[in-house]
Amino acid sequence: MTSGPEQNPPISFLGQFSQKLVINTFFNMLGRSWSFVVTLLLTPYILKHLDVGEFGVWVLLSVFTSSFNLLDMGLGSSFVKYISTYHTHEDYDRINEVLFSGLLFYTLFGVLLTSIGMAVERPLFSWFHISEASQVFLFVLISCSLQNIAIMFLSVFKGMQRMDKSNAIEVKMSIVNIVGTVVFLEGGLGMLGLAVNSAVCSFAAVVVTWWTVRTSMPKIRLGWNFNRALLKEMFGYGVKMQVSRLGGLICFQVDKLIISRSLGIAAVSFYEVGSRLTSFMRAVPLVMISALIPATSELGARNDREKIRQTYYLASKWVCMMTVALVGFVILEARSVVNFWIGRGFENSIVLIQILAIGYGVNVMGGAASQTGAGVGRPEFDMKSTVLLAITNPILSWILVQQFGAAGAATGTSIAMVVASMYLLVTFHKKYLGNSVWTVLRDVQFRPILAGTLAGFAVLGFHRVVPQLLALEHVRYLIPIKMAVDFVLFAPIYVVLLIALRHVTKIDWNNFIGLVSFGFEFLRHPARERVKIYR
Repeated sequence: MTSGPEQNPPISFLGQFSQKLVINTFFNMLGRSWSFVVTLLLTPYILKHLDVGEFGVWVLLSVFTSSFNLLDMGLGSSFVKYISTYHTHEDYDRINEVLFSGLLFYTLFGVLLTSIGMAVERPLFSWFHISEASQVFLFVLISCSLQNIAIMFLSVFKGMQRMDKSNAIEVKMSIVNIVGTVVFLEGGLGMLGLAVNSAVCSFAAVVVTWWTVRTSMPKIRLGWNFNRALLKEMFGYGVKMQVSRLGGLICFQVDKLIISRSLGIAAVSFYEVGSRLTSFMRAVPLVMISALIPATSELGARNDREKIRQTYYLASKWVCMMTVALVGFVILEARSVVNFWIGRGFENSIVLIQILAIGYGVNVMGGAASQTGAGVGRPEFDMKSTVLLAITNPILSWILVQQFGAAGAATGTSIAMVVASMYLLVTFHKKYLGNSVWTVLRDVQFRPILAGTLAGFAVLGFHRVVPQLLALEHVRYLIPIKMAVDFVLFAPIYVVLLIALRHVTKIDWNNFIGLVSFGFEFLRHPARERVKIYR
């Protein structure tokens, strides 16, 4: 068994390596970038129409529905995997069975989810000090039920590796959401308006997504194609993935419940601002591996284990370089971003951003192992690390929040993420790749971390030499100038150090140039380029 990526033949994005994987990543990047901009703009707009208490309640309602969604026993996690596998062999009858069986389940599940939510509303609201949100909660539950069906239909395009179409649908629906948010909030409906808008958008997503599936792939239809055995098999796969979803919920949501119970609902708003920004940071490198599950599922169906291994190392390398750069820059610019994005009054969010950025960053760097394991039908690697995360995170957050407030909860989350991610990497390398985790730490992660640390210290040193730059943080419209200067310093130093440390090779540079070239060609001739890739 080889021990690292250097012993593999060079992989070119546009040659030997799967071109479709990279192009799908490009489309995912476009979609997530759009989502990032939309959320970035809507958050301060919503905060202007809701006070910190109402915004905290809105956040908690989303946590509740995410929790109830776990009752689907992980079925939602299985669609991409199964559709991808059946599409590899052009078995459309099986795909129809997957979709109809899923639709039947989620129709019944939606009724159950809404009923459970309304049944536990009173004790739940009492425990977390929520009042006068009953109607809002009902619409949020309905929205969640419809959204599950829309996501299932969207899985068709993701499973078939048509990320161009899936992201196009998501962008269209986000525009509907923007318009609805503005209309309802300007109409003075507050949280209720947001909830009604969410339900309307979810229903529209179901209709638009299914219509696009039918027009794009006429062989897919919703006749009576229920397959009990297949549904049971999907549940078997999904239950393992469900543990990962539970860990995600605990990791990214439960700390808000702990803060609400210990510090009050208003504190949730400050934590949410910090969590939301670091979640954006986390989402960018995750896009780079978002196409790994269908891609490795296809390779697994072809029994090409060596290509799977190469794909994992290459994805890990690029994700690590991007993640370290983002973590370093977010830590440096946390104060500037908060002051420019939200304005005065949210200074408490700054330290939360800096603490969470570290934990979220380490979590992302284990993402390639998680996605590859899921793609090849071995989700137990991520499942076991998630169990560890689910145990350690709430315990550490509860203990530390008593001593250090919201910063303690953030610290507990970050420590738990670091421990769980290291466990994931160790088990994945030992039990699937058959080598030591040291290969990825040494060959993929060490040099970017060193380069990012040195680049960060270089920017801090420049601040000491030119203190006038820091003074720009006190004038909101001048903050982008300060951030731009810091970026102009940080980015070149980071890249030069990566080259000097021989982490970025000529092949990497050619791959990057090829991807950028495709991006420009796609923006100029989108229809032509899509036909060339997906013909």
